[in-house]
Amino acid sequence: MPLIRWLLNVEPLWNTPDEFNETLNYLPASTHEHVLKFLRPIDRKLALGSQILQHLIVCKYRNIPFRDVRIVRNFGGIKGGRPVFIGGDNGGEGLEYNVSHHGSVVGIVSRLLPPKEDGKEDEGGGIGVDILEYEKRPHYVEGTLQGVKEWADGFGEAKVFTGREMGVVHAAAWKGVNVEEKVEGVVKAVHLNWVVKEAYVKAVGTGLVTDLTAVEFGLVGVGDGIESGERVRDIEVWIGGRERRRATEWYFEVERVVGEGLAEGYCVAVVTRAEGLEDEDRMGVWEWLQYEGDILPILQT
Repeated sequence: MPLIRWLLNVEPLWNTPDEFNETLNYLPASTHEHVLKFLRPIDRKLALGSQILQHLIVCKYRNIPFRDVRIVRNFGGIKGGRPVFIGGDNGGEGLEYNVSHHGSVVGIVSRLLPPKEDGKEDEGGGIGVDILEYEKRPHYVEGTLQGVKEWADGFGEAKVFTGREMGVVHAAAWKGVNVEEKVEGVVKAVHLNWVVKEAYVKAVGTGLVTDLTAVEFGLVGVGDGIESGERVRDIEVWIGGRERRRATEWYFEVERVVGEGLAEGYCVAVVTRAEGLEDEDRMGVWEWLQYEGDILPILQT
């Protein structure tokens, strides 16, 4: 099935109350509380952008008027579970997708397949995405080499990254020729490890992954590929405890993307089941949507 990749930069959008409310009112009233619960303007815009992309992908690929799309949250009976479109009363097929946002960018991916539900827990729909500002350290992390090292070590202490994954992070501190490059190298290594692991967790399902160290990524050299502008697909992934195995049933990709008007690059990872994935899906590119040209005309229809 086709692999859809969309990105939207919300930074230049909806910067007045009138603009924001006009766009919000295109969405069903049931979504408004979720958007408005955020206090910071950028968080509200990211939430609004996320809802717009979710409804837009259903509208476009299930041929349902934008205003008639109804997204179900907490799918599978799990609080905080992923949102999906489960189909309409007219017999329309449901749609599985996954969404992520960070900084000022929202991303959504879909294979245009219907969701799966066993009635007990969220088993995941077989696709996950995660996005992070690649080079930018979190505002709460001290910008010294010691500061970012302590921040990075927290991922090992919290049992988020394995010893092997932490080795890649520690090695990044030695690659730069000055302190600034070393600091940036550690930040990139942490973000790279995080996006691939988070995308995998989202693809498998929130109810099925409890031990993050039971999923181990071999990312030696992956950062170099991303820096050169490549989409890296040959990622070694091992799952399980003592009897771990290579996760060949999953397809992984990670790359750095930059949009027009963005000063920083974003690291984006996609994980989906390898079965049925075509070569053209692996080669497909991220599409940056423009609100005025790509989205607003559909909202106004």
